[in-house]
Amino acid sequence: MNTLVRLHDFQTNRALLGFLNALADAQLTHYASDLLPELELVDEIEFMRSIKKAQQVLTTLSLPLDQHFRKIYRTREGHVFCDYKLSPVAYMLVGINGNVANRKVASIQLELIKKLLG
Repeated sequence: MNTLVRLHDFQTNRALLGFLNALADAQLTHYASDLLPELELVDEIEFMRSIKKAQQVLTTLSLPLDQHFRKIYRTREGHVFCDYKLSPVAYMLVGINGNVANRKVASIQLELIKKLLG
């Protein structure tokens, strides 16, 4: 019997792996750096804590991080910087896991609760 891909070749088939990576990448529709101005953040260390907390939520729930976060490098004005491509779920998790002393983060959390209750 002819098959498209033999089971033992599944791991090594570059075309198939490329397709699966492209499919996963299509779900990563946001850049983490876009949250900085939206949340009115200037503290990169605090922002990275929000990212780590969002990743921990997914890890705790045994959800695959690579389907929600992909570390990338971008350039702006001649400088290279680290960023993340995020799924919509990851984007929201980063936003709500920020420092609650930040007025924008607190507002997002309150709006979320209002929607859930309402």
